[in-house]
Amino acid sequence: MTTKQVSELLQSEYVSKYKGQFKYWRGYFYRFNMTPEKLVTHVKEKIPTAIIVDSGDHWATFNGGAKSGSSKDSYMWVKFVLPSVVEKV
Repeated sequence: MTTKQVSELLQSEYVSKYKGQFKYWRGYFYRFNMTPEKLVTHVKEKIPTAIIVDSGDHWATFNGGAKSGSSKDSYMWVKFVLPSVVEKV
């Protein structure tokens, strides 16, 4: 499955792929009750065959001028593989 196909399934442009492992992330300034666990649930609902490898929360303090999409922004992420990718590795 391509990154574009996974991106369409998750209805998000924030999907990348590296060495057969997908990463889906969602940036935030306020959490609004969002957690990495809820992000994992979202991935599993949209792609039931996904095998979750890792998830987490990168929290960064506000530094007054970070541009959107900066590595200094806060974001939650989920790393996962798909069964067809696992078989090829």
